[in-house]
Amino acid sequence: MIVLTFAWSTVKSRWPGFAGAFIALFCGAALLSACGFLLQSGLLAGISPERYAGASVVVAANQKLAVPESPDTDFGDHVPLDANQLAEIAAVPGVAQAVPDYSFRLTLAGKSGALVHGEEGGTPSGHGRSSVAFGPLSVRDGALPTGRSDVALDRDAAAAGGYAIGDQVRVAVGSRPASYRLTGIVDPPSGSFREPVVLFTDEVARQLSGQPGQLYAVGVLAAPGVDRADLADAIEQGLGDSVTTATGDDRGKVEFQDSSAASGLLMAVAGSFGGIAAIVAMFVVAGTLGLSIQQRRRELALLRAVAATPRQVHRMIGAEILIVSLAASVPGAALGYGLVWLLRAAFVRIGVIPADYGLSLLPVPILVAVLLSVLTAQLAGWMSARRAVKIRPVEALGESSVETPQLGPVRTLIGLGLLAGGLVMCAVPVVVAGEVGTIVAASSSLVLVIGVALLGPRIVQGALTLVGPVLRRSGGASGYLAAANLAQNSRRVAGAVVPLVLAITIMIVQVSVGAAQVKEAGRQADQGVVADLVVASSGAGLSPDLVDDIHAVPGVRTATAVTRGPATIRYTDLGDDSAQSVLGFPAQGVDVTGLASTLDLDVRKGDLGRLEGQGTVALSESAAQQTRTGLGRQVEMFLGDGTRLTPVVVAIYHNGMGFGDVTLPRDVLLDHLSTRLDDSVLVRAEAGVDASALSETLTKRFAGEVGVVLADRQTMAEAQQAGLDLNRWTNLILLAALFGYVAINVANSLVMSTTARRREFALLRLVGIGKRQVRRMMLVEAAVVIGAALVVSAALCLPPMVGVTVGLSEGATVIPAFSPVATALTAGGVVLLGLLSIMLPTRRVLRHRPVDAIGIRE
Repeated sequence: MIVLTFAWSTVKSRWPGFAGAFIALFCGAALLSACGFLLQSGLLAGISPERYAGASVVVAANQKLAVPESPDTDFGDHVPLDANQLAEIAAVPGVAQAVPDYSFRLTLAGKSGALVHGEEGGTPSGHGRSSVAFGPLSVRDGALPTGRSDVALDRDAAAAGGYAIGDQVRVAVGSRPASYRLTGIVDPPSGSFREPVVLFTDEVARQLSGQPGQLYAVGVLAAPGVDRADLADAIEQGLGDSVTTATGDDRGKVEFQDSSAASGLLMAVAGSFGGIAAIVAMFVVAGTLGLSIQQRRRELALLRAVAATPRQVHRMIGAEILIVSLAASVPGAALGYGLVWLLRAAFVRIGVIPADYGLSLLPVPILVAVLLSVLTAQLAGWMSARRAVKIRPVEALGESSVETPQLGPVRTLIGLGLLAGGLVMCAVPVVVAGEVGTIVAASSSLVLVIGVALLGPRIVQGALTLVGPVLRRSGGASGYLAAANLAQNSRRVAGAVVPLVLAITIMIVQVSVGAAQVKEAGRQADQGVVADLVVASSGAGLSPDLVDDIHAVPGVRTATAVTRGPATIRYTDLGDDSAQSVLGFPAQGVDVTGLASTLDLDVRKGDLGRLEGQGTVALSESAAQQTRTGLGRQVEMFLGDGTRLTPVVVAIYHNGMGFGDVTLPRDVLLDHLSTRLDDSVLVRAEAGVDASALSETLTKRFAGEVGVVLADRQTMAEAQQAGLDLNRWTNLILLAALFGYVAINVANSLVMSTTARRREFALLRLVGIGKRQVRRMMLVEAAVVIGAALVVSAALCLPPMVGVTVGLSEGATVIPAFSPVATALTAGGVVLLGLLSIMLPTRRVLRHRPVDAIGIRE
């Protein structure tokens, strides 16, 4: 208690000295809290149910793959429920009614021919009329469908299509249109549907779903007085692990597949970014606290000289840091409430999550952020104060006046080891090409930065050895003073350079990696599509039999249907049968007949011609590396509907980034998708047939189809890059937040360091140095600090970027792909930040009279 009282009095009397640590902890807690809210939202939040809003419980098949000692993994599509289980659900005590739901994607054309989409671009979905019971939906006009040719629409879909009761509505499950008579218009419970709703009779919906013996889900209405949670538990106990139940807002994750996908993405993004943010926060806080303690060297030396033990000094510093960290992290973590909304808005803007995806704002992330901030500050403070309290009192008094640039042997060895290890990581893509090598090379930037941070004073000394003579010869009095100051204060200079290096390196490397991946994916897609034309869909998809009709058109040599979906591979990790891991990959289904004339996957091993039936699969080099498999090996694979396969790898190809990492026979993948539709058809013209003339022929031939569009190879290539572009923008948003945090604390450290030199400036002025010369001296120092940061950053950025480029291009080029705009903005921002953070405090300090400033205590 006495220690806390003494520490509190110290903090109150010396609060400007703790301001830097306060700002670093405040901003760090806000960033960690925001990451926590994102992670929590991925776990608990989602999209509110609409059609399922009136159901007490929603029952669906188990949508996740169980992984020992790891979180369960989504299959990536919707796992259907066996229709025979409807009777079992209805028989559970407490169930008043069990209503089957057949859900399937379709294309809805308006009277004008334009397709009808939801507000967020969602495609319409079809359902049976009995599903209105758990909406509950109300019939606004007309009546629900009763015949095979009847249909009902929600009011927004009817308005968008220009339909009224009695009109013929064009609906296509795939691209084959059929006409239905509009018998009714329904209203949602409140607001509007996020996706247009089309209702059929239950029998028609069952047939159109393509899975007559399976259900999308079952909506359960509870008997009066029955608790929903208890009923959900009873259903799960009665039917076992094959089903899962949802109540409350969790019903929205069953209703909307993009809600579940957004949840998984948020958890992945928040987890990875949160880890990087925690490391960077500790880095920044340690630097700021180190600077603060360094400025108190005289005070700590006097305490040691009057018999204060190292333990007492450590306890005093620990108590001070505890007070400051709590005072900073509590309001900072609360600020995470606002920051997470800004991140959410940015994610919605680029399409990472739906606009109606909610956030979970339970206070748990605030508590975790405060705890992490306090622990980080205590550890950083202990490390920063270790030397100040370890040495003898006489040495402490000597070092309080003259800085020692010496580094301990352990620190030096660790720093050299990290630099060597980082450079080895950069060279990994030379041996291990593809995504695995790329990830290792990209990760090396953080290892290199930490190594430079440990060796900072040594590196600065070496740089000043080269720059110092130049400044002394050509810089006049200001240059001479700047060179002398820099040479004698290498630790202080390193403390300013390293945070700048951290900000520049992380930003440029990560942005450049994204640019390199997008460029390589575009190259693969552009060179891999050798077809003349691409038939695509602007609706839900293409009918599976459309490819046969296209192939029958005169002038068509080959037509290859391409189906896309998810695939999950489970594999043993590092040869340990008990350590299993899973990875999800984008998969494509193709027919290998004539494939060489439409699609080139750049096969490196094996033969794609052997791809047939459920027993074979082709993998990209990256997928084979990550799952530790090879040609002729059997893999354990799960498709989007949960179906387990054990195919043998018959081919390994290179162009996985452009077309997907898993290639299966088209019929195999098509049969296990919830849509049962093709994504595109690649068309190769006969020899001598003009592609543009064939395009006109196909346009006329399929003018009556719904949502069928013709595109060229470039359009196909751009579509393949869409996913990587999305990831790139996601990373850019998070990196911008991280860069902002580092920038604030860099400015904070530079301001603290400059303001602490007020007695030095006063002494210079008292011996005849003018204000203008002092400002010039500081301008030279600022130029050296910024220049050193830019040079060191360039040296650290180049090896990882070259490694990534070599890995992706397989050694075809060593010239790294980088974003000129991001690089220029980052470098320009650092230059501006450094100049303002040094020169503005200098001008402020120089306003005081030298005689007054020389008497201010340190």
